Amino acid sequence: MNTNKNLKRAAALIAAAVILTGCASVPSDVKDNKGDTKGVSDSETAELEQIAVSDLEGDVQTALSKEYSQFAFAEGIKVDIPDELQKCTFKQVSGYEENYAGIFSRFFDKAELAGEEISKDTGADGMVSYGFSDELGKKYGCVGNNGFICFAKPSAYDDLFSGGKRVKIYHADRNDDLSDSYQLDGQDVTIGEAVDSAQKWHNENYADLEPDYDISVKTVIVRENDMGVKSFDIMAEKKYKGVALDDLVQKLDDTVSDGQKMKYVTQSIYMQMFKADEIGSMTNGNGLIKPQEEGKLDKIISFSSVMNYLEQSFTDFETKVEISDVNLKYTLTPDYDYKDGQNCYDAGIGFSSHLVWELVIDVKADEMPVGEEYETMGNVQKYIYVDAENGDIDYDFDLFSLIQ
Repeated sequence: MNTNKNLKRAAALIAAAVILTGCASVPSDVKDNKGDTKGVSDSETAELEQIAVSDLEGDVQTALSKEYSQFAFAEGIKVDIPDELQKCTFKQVSGYEENYAGIFSRFFDKAELAGEEISKDTGADGMVSYGFSDELGKKYGCVGNNGFICFAKPSAYDDLFSGGKRVKIYHADRNDDLSDSYQLDGQDVTIGEAVDSAQKWHNENYADLEPDYDISVKTVIVRENDMGVKSFDIMAEKKYKGVALDDLVQKLDDTVSDGQKMKYVTQSIYMQMFKADEIGSMTNGNGLIKPQEEGKLDKIISFSSVMNYLEQSFTDFETKVEISDVNLKYTLTPDYDYKDGQNCYDAGIGFSSHLVWELVIDVKADEMPVGEEYETMGNVQKYIYVDAENGDIDYDFDLFSLIQ
């Protein structure tokens, strides 16, 4: 049994699709709220503007209440603004595979683990892991040196990370109605009950492994496989002092000529539920990272000036683009020697990070193309990122900008 191959297979299955992204032209500097310009040309009629963090709440509400010709906000949209903002970097943990016994005991009882042959594996790329894959007993477990954790119980083993066609998506962090009910293993379960159950399980079995973050259930995708078995894909996001880690965008760095270096990677928790009150599988995907604060941010670019600038930057939409969600997020850019075979999630590597305004654009079910290849897609979203410190813009309106 090659545990390392199983680890990589699982990680690949839950990772978002790598995408290519366009970059808009933006001012190299920004204007602060005192009115003095810093290198912005006279031709700019909409300028990015810095304001005090303490003024962000009111600024966001002003921006949300305005009418725009190119954009509209989803009804009931809400933006959470922390009282303080930090400039941060992050670092992948190392040596974490040695915790495997304690990790496995969280998810399996002694009887379940008694007959499992747990083996250590060191891959050619230096990835070290402990794990087991029991096809007869339909159980799987793996812990990697970078903090990667994954397990599967019998209920989820056959459909591990591939529960079938997408039926419907629910956003627990918005105003979605979570009262819809589906049958899981013969029992009716509402989306709200699934959210509560997954959050309770997480709080009791996983939360203390990442004490730096507040982790909460964000999205539920209802799926149905070829045998008619329904399941829930449940995603949870991580927040550091009120700001989410990027769980949306994995993309290549298009400034690198060979196109093999990652610019952004993601962090989130992914669970599956096939039975009421049971998490059948879970993975933290890209492992564990630790935050490292580099100072407090007193000013960032205002959301109102972001919207004014985007209004002038994007002028070719046939109809208004609906913004489904707005957040402040930390991007994650891995610092690794990809040419020498290093991986963007290797144990011990660092991540530079920028605070960005994230504007999410949902791809609704009736907007999806017809075809079998689209039927198993997850939460497909387009996005615009505006760096809250320097004004750089990343965006992607392509359908494949995200496949969670």
